[in-house]
Amino acid sequence: MNCKELPETLGFRIVHTGKLLLKTINLKFAGITNEITFEQMAVLYFISRSAGKDVIQQDIAELMDKNKSAILRSIDILEQKGYVNRGQVAGDRRKNVLEITENGTAVIYKMHEIFLKQDNVLTDGIDEASLETCMKVLTEVLRRCR
Repeated sequence: MNCKELPETLGFRIVHTGKLLLKTINLKFAGITNEITFEQMAVLYFISRSAGKDVIQQDIAELMDKNKSAILRSIDILEQKGYVNRGQVAGDRRKNVLEITENGTAVIYKMHEIFLKQDNVLTDGIDEASLETCMKVLTEVLRRCR
């Protein structure tokens, strides 16, 4: 099968587009910090969005479709690099309270700016109705995958 014979299915388009999008985003985010990976940055982002709430490793794992040990390794690295602080929950040794540090917040702020700029580049010239339809279709496909 050559490239011209690749299947033109919704699933193929989503997977192919997702891979290219991830590659593009990784290149854009590489300038923020070379100390952590994109996946670790995603964990950091989740922690930053959970301020004031109990952050449970299992929740992060489910959201990112990763196992708990992979998330634990990311949290360990983020803590070593000074992007998060981890503390014990009184009375429950299985839970940790995760807080983002000032350095972590600065990285997330830069990441968010770059992401919004990249999103604008990707959607420039696409009308609002088409974007809305695309989001509805992708949401329904995602729902059916779970």
